[in-house]
Amino acid sequence: MSRYWFKCVFLFIFSASPAFAVNGTRTDSYRGAMLYENHCIECHTRQIHWREKKMVTDWKSLTTQVDRWQGISGLKWSKTDIEEVSRYLNGKYYHYP
Repeated sequence: MSRYWFKCVFLFIFSASPAFAVNGTRTDSYRGAMLYENHCIECHTRQIHWREKKMVTDWKSLTTQVDRWQGISGLKWSKTDIEEVSRYLNGKYYHYP
């Protein structure tokens, strides 16, 4: 329970703080990180992003796979949520333009 509470407080601080915004947009995908850690990390280890037969080969395929898996999981994420999770994963693992 305390882990859930900590994540909620963390999300609130970063989403509400103007220090993490530039002209009304976040500089990094904190929301994407929180969505990924709350909904995807249980099944996805670092290895899934580096496996030999990976399905992600560019930005478009990354967003397609994030959209696909959020749909399979029944999460009903918005287009913005899908883009933020994709941006987070791209920054952490893939580094596509």
